Amino acid sequence: MNRDRKTAQRRIAILGSTGSIGSQALEVMAEAQEPWHPVLLTAGKRVAPLLQQVHQQQPECCVIIDPDDLATFETAEVPGTNFRVGEQHQLDAIAELDLDLVLNGITGAAGLRASIATLEAGIDLALANKESLVTAGALLKRCASASGARIIPVDSEHSAVMQCIADSDPSAIRRILLTASGGPFRGMTRDQLKDVTVEQALQHPTWKMGPRISIDSATLFNKVLEVIEARELFGLPPDGIEVLVHPQSIVHAIVEYQDGSSIAHLGEPDMRVPIRHALHQGTRAAGQFQPLDLVQRGQLTFEQVDAATFPALEIAQVVMDHPGTTLGAVLNAADEEAVAGFLSGSVGFLQIYQLVEKALQQHSPEDLVSLEQVIETDRETRERVRSWYL
Repeated sequence: MNRDRKTAQRRIAILGSTGSIGSQALEVMAEAQEPWHPVLLTAGKRVAPLLQQVHQQQPECCVIIDPDDLATFETAEVPGTNFRVGEQHQLDAIAELDLDLVLNGITGAAGLRASIATLEAGIDLALANKESLVTAGALLKRCASASGARIIPVDSEHSAVMQCIADSDPSAIRRILLTASGGPFRGMTRDQLKDVTVEQALQHPTWKMGPRISIDSATLFNKVLEVIEARELFGLPPDGIEVLVHPQSIVHAIVEYQDGSSIAHLGEPDMRVPIRHALHQGTRAAGQFQPLDLVQRGQLTFEQVDAATFPALEIAQVVMDHPGTTLGAVLNAADEEAVAGFLSGSVGFLQIYQLVEKALQQHSPEDLVSLEQVIETDRETRERVRSWYL
């Protein structure tokens, strides 16, 4: 299909469109002044919200991976929309629909194949699925280099770092500081964490997020994934990325340069801002947002991570020390399964740390060479972790 990309509608795929990132991306697109066209919407299980989006957006294709109501999905009809079931159809649609941009908002390692397929097709990837870089960063960068496609970070911290760095010489950067809110349990002791509930862990103080990332924010494993993502995106050594607890979530990242100066990125904790920046690919498009009022906000505070109480960063240091290996896949798979166990009531909060650490200790890392290797490592790790608590 030949199109004048300067005048035609920009064709975008939203993967995980019913999730937190996907639904907010559709909100941003609705307010955009330039003509966006979501030609592909995909979801994991939830048929009802996906069909509602399809009726509103009228995409060319709609894919659901594992529907919770197959009969309703199979009988749905929207003029001009093809309805498909299964992950392979999602991958096929990415390759077939002449896309300008794919926003991957899928949660977990389930988003990896789609990230690879996007970059292999030479399509720019707006990446909210940090697990793709954590589990297979070397593979993604190899695909992007071969096809010329770009990886555009959507995570607020990484979008902030990218904007602070801009066109700076990488050698001029001394370190990157990523901020963490500290989660709902900041200030608590290990003894107090023994009996925290799922409901308490889901109550993030500043961000509105899905269940898995909310629990990861409570344990600080989300910050672990973000540190690894930053390493893959910006090429810094392990000691070039640090984490500060910043309860107000106003400063999203700080880049410190060799000359002693630092550039910080500030904004209200609203994921629509980095989503908008990614969709507009760097231009400062106007949008609906709450202006930052520093006087009203008052004091901005920072503190060190309490590693003794929240040991996620220390547990995962081995992954940082061995880039380009299967350890990233082990870390993510073990964490996903441990969090699933916590959400189901089978695992205690502190047990999440124990399960992830045990999985990393029992794995012999291999150099990362293929997608199949990552998938097999992921499968084996999940089976092992589940066997420890089921």
